[in-house]
Amino acid sequence: MHWLNLYLSWYQKLTTKLNEPVDAASLAFFRIVFGAIMLFSQLRFLWKGWVYLLYIKPKFFFKYWGFYWVQILPGKLIYLPWIGMIICLVLIIIGKYYRAAIITFFILFSYTELLDLTNYLNHYYLITLLSFIMIFLPMNASFSLDAHRWKQPVIIPRWTLTILRAQVGLVYFFAGISKIKYDWLIRAEPLKIWLGACQNIPVMGKWLSMPITAYAFSWIGMLFDLTAPFLLLNKKTRPYEYVLIVVFHVMTLWLFYIGIFPLVMMGVALVFFSPEWHRRILDKYCGRLSSSNNDHTEVFLFKNKRGYKYLFGVYLLWQCIMPLRYLFYKGNVLWTEQGYRYSWNVMLIEKDGYVEFYVKDKITGERFIEYPKKHLTALQERMMSTQPDMILQYAHFLADGYRQKLGHPVAVYADAYVSLNQKSGKTYINPKTDLAEETDSFAPKKWILSDN
Repeated sequence: MHWLNLYLSWYQKLTTKLNEPVDAASLAFFRIVFGAIMLFSQLRFLWKGWVYLLYIKPKFFFKYWGFYWVQILPGKLIYLPWIGMIICLVLIIIGKYYRAAIITFFILFSYTELLDLTNYLNHYYLITLLSFIMIFLPMNASFSLDAHRWKQPVIIPRWTLTILRAQVGLVYFFAGISKIKYDWLIRAEPLKIWLGACQNIPVMGKWLSMPITAYAFSWIGMLFDLTAPFLLLNKKTRPYEYVLIVVFHVMTLWLFYIGIFPLVMMGVALVFFSPEWHRRILDKYCGRLSSSNNDHTEVFLFKNKRGYKYLFGVYLLWQCIMPLRYLFYKGNVLWTEQGYRYSWNVMLIEKDGYVEFYVKDKITGERFIEYPKKHLTALQERMMSTQPDMILQYAHFLADGYRQKLGHPVAVYADAYVSLNQKSGKTYINPKTDLAEETDSFAPKKWILSDN
């Protein structure tokens, strides 16, 4: 009974805290920052010519499990989603037709990411999640052209801000959890590899390439990720932690080529600052857009508040389970990659692989050698050679092609070798397994050989 009373008391305090009224300026600040970073990202994507390199040049596309039906637009029509996203992001930033804009952006961004598994990145997954959350929150209640008054104070329940903080915090926390591994902490890999390549950097190169530096960075990186959300939540430590976040991500951006991930994390981490801080910034830089000054405070009312709470409760539970699902598989997740994606495994592996395929005619016994470069780009071949589900997909592609050519089924075998974090290369896929007979699912892939 004592424990029950403690639980009920804790639950009541939590509920009261989550329903506490706060300024909607925090949601407006996040909307503008998120929109600005994404606008820069999509313009950069077009400017770099990546639409052509990643979506027009390839002859074959690897699909996400369950999304094989997603097809690419023909020719230059594939540029349309990016044009649409740019328009949506401008509307999101200024808060005009916000709901339609964020829904459309979520659909278009998700579509482009589902086109080819080759291009999966952790921050793309995070952007998809954040844009999904933003569909259901009143991000345009304040500092928005949709609002009646640009600067008019609007009150929202604290849980609407908490869900965004929780999502960002979970990224850091599980990134820290994922670093509690032998290779990262005891061998300092793959940082030892990457920092060793920095030895030609003027002045700093000599120190960066020292083994002790890799060990220090590995342990500091793990502790930094684990503690980041808690230090950001604390009012006293928040400013200092954010300075560390900026330093940390600027260094990773400088030393390693990891796209716009550092910029994304520096931007979204600002959500942990107080609503008062957000309003001061918006008043200073966005106040000139106000057509009138109205100090009357409005209260944003949810039509189905309980429904939203259940939705986000299930969502957060899912976000806590997904990064831990690798525990249900045998073997080293860095080797098998079963449960690796969607789990905030950031900068944990340096994998090199080589694979070629053998197609066997089941009737004549004739064997054909297939090299992936025949149908894949260099990037696709490199990514596929170390990821078992992509190897399986390509094997099925070969099986379908030969079945149409010969008029009967064939067997497909893979001769694959992989090296993980500077360890000696080992056979990756059971060479006796007919991959044409295997199906992709969440079940353990027994045809992946152990790295022991």
